[in-house]
Amino acid sequence: MALKPCKSCKHQVDTSAKTCPNCGVAEPGITTGQTLIGLVFLIVVIGVGISMCTGGKDDEKAEAEQAKAQVDDATCRKDLQCWGDKYSIRAGASCKDPVVKLANYSARWTDGVLDTKFSHFRWLNQAQGTLTFIGDKIEFQNGFGAYQKHIYECDFNPAGDQVLSVRARPGQL
Repeated sequence: MALKPCKSCKHQVDTSAKTCPNCGVAEPGITTGQTLIGLVFLIVVIGVGISMCTGGKDDEKAEAEQAKAQVDDATCRKDLQCWGDKYSIRAGASCKDPVVKLANYSARWTDGVLDTKFSHFRWLNQAQGTLTFIGDKIEFQNGFGAYQKHIYECDFNPAGDQVLSVRARPGQL
C-alpha cells in the first residue's frame, strides 16, 4: 500500500483509492501530468500501429519512381527553362558571396524578400549542363560613396553547386 498526496487537498491517500476520503475527489493519486503522459503514450502507440499496418513502399515501386525521376531529370536537362528554374535558387545561394566580393568598396542587394537574385539565365555549356545566371539586384558603392546599379553574371555548374566565375558591369536589365 503506497501513499501519495491527493491532487486536490494534499491529504495522504492510497494510490489505488477511487476517491479521496478527505475531499471526495475522484482518482486522488493520479495527477494531471500522469494523465497527459498516459494520453501521449496511447497516441504514440496508436500512431506506430497505424504506420506498421499501412506499410511502406515496396521495392519495385521505389525503383520505378527513381527511374522516372532520372528520366525527368534527363528531359529537364534538355530544356533551358526547366533546367534554369530547377537550379535558380541554389545558384542564388552559391553565387551571392562571390558577386558581393566584386565590389571595390561595399555592395547592397536591392531585391525584395520574395525576389530572386537572378532574373535571367542562359546556357554556358548545354552538353555539360552549366548555366550563366544573370541579375541586376545589386548596387556597388563607388569611391565617392554613391551607389550604382550593376548587372552581374554567375557561371554555375549544378553538379556540386560549383561557381565557375562571376562578372559585373554598371547597368540595369
